[in-house]
Amino acid sequence: MRNYPCQDCGRPQVAGKKFPRLCWGCRQRRHYHPTKCPSCHQVRPLAWPQTDGQVICAGCAGQPSIFACKHCGREDHPFNFRQCARCWLTEHLTDILTDPATGTINAELRPIYDTLRAGRQPRATIRWLIKPGSVAADVLHRFATGELPLHHNTFRHDLPQGRRYDYIRTLFTSTGVLPPAPIGIERIVAWLGPLVADQPPHHAEIINRYAHWHVLRRLRRHADRGTLTASLINNARANILLATRLADWATNQDATLTDLNQAQLELFLTEQPVAPRTAAPFVRWLNATGTNPGLQLASHDRAEPAVTMSDDHRWDSVDRLLHDHTINHYSRVAGLFMLLFSWPLNEILRMTHQQIDEQPDGRVLVTFDTIPVELPTGLSTLVTEQKASHGLATYTAGGTTWLFPGRNPGTHMATEQVRHELVSRGIHPRQSRSAALFALASQIPAPVLAEIAGITPNAAIRWAALAARDWSQYTATRARL
Repeated sequence: MRNYPCQDCGRPQVAGKKFPRLCWGCRQRRHYHPTKCPSCHQVRPLAWPQTDGQVICAGCAGQPSIFACKHCGREDHPFNFRQCARCWLTEHLTDILTDPATGTINAELRPIYDTLRAGRQPRATIRWLIKPGSVAADVLHRFATGELPLHHNTFRHDLPQGRRYDYIRTLFTSTGVLPPAPIGIERIVAWLGPLVADQPPHHAEIINRYAHWHVLRRLRRHADRGTLTASLINNARANILLATRLADWATNQDATLTDLNQAQLELFLTEQPVAPRTAAPFVRWLNATGTNPGLQLASHDRAEPAVTMSDDHRWDSVDRLLHDHTINHYSRVAGLFMLLFSWPLNEILRMTHQQIDEQPDGRVLVTFDTIPVELPTGLSTLVTEQKASHGLATYTAGGTTWLFPGRNPGTHMATEQVRHELVSRGIHPRQSRSAALFALASQIPAPVLAEIAGITPNAAIRWAALAARDWSQYTATRARL
């Protein structure tokens, strides 16, 4: 067979007389980068040149596609020669999840098979299963064959601890294979034992009591309400670490947590890089439980509401989020909710589809707390698109209805994922929300503000009082900032 030059790069390659004549590299490039066909306007791999200089798709050229998968006939999700990633993944998952006793996919793991197979990025799933060092395929296969019992205790006691295994466990819970479990709380329990192992018995008893009956109890209440976040987990760890640091310091001072006096506590706060607000939870607990009623931290009056962003800056930020398409779509929607309706960012990212009501006449209503609010036209379009999007989620697991789906299956997006992008664009959440609260407080009654913004009635009254002050004072204050 004669060698013809590649029609793209000109390098010699073995080919027949028919077009397209593409070397392997150029063929892959066209397959992985489909574009809109100038004839049918569909996004497909284009490789069939015409006399007028245009390059069209196989359908418009009336030719069989060299990019089609030999199994399903589709051209999308290319993976290897004549097989798409989804078909390859289907075969691989079948091998992994087949129960040798029945010769079919393990019935209990069928939801895992269906979820992984239907993921929107099959190539990413393949990499997760076969990349060097991956444990996913081995662990899933051991569950499928019955070597590992399908139970949370398997993850707690029989498998190593770490994020790779936590991800698999999250996939199991989000698909209903296992019931929900507060993995973050379990990690703190496992971390706590070694942390207090070197403490004197009297200090270990106090720290364990504080951790289990105060810190973890609070986290479990959040877990029951569905409001447990990574930030709360991290704060819990910080509070327990503070208790161990204070215990270590007391031991070095030939004292105990029960007989530590106020002067020693203040000396500890002076010597150690600890903010009083970080120490406050443990000190208050020592006092409230009678473990050491002599310790206390000075209380501070509640700070008055403050506004450090001008209204012009706020509206400039709104305009940027409405029209700047270089910003991620989910960050634009979350930022606009915050700038226009003063809703906290962490609460925005926990919103569900049920809070969005699309009316037959085209209007879109959103319920942040209890009162539905009609969205302006530009924002309503963005919200409708966000509702139809997949966010960061690779898998649609468990019929999740998060408005901002997260990377882990069945979870919502993490706050820092959005906060970082907004801050990089000059939009700071705390300042933005304060500016929005100030603007709303000047326009609507305090009780309505409390219901829309999700704040307490007293907080709404304080914002209303601030907004009612003389505008000349506000302008003078802004000029000094």
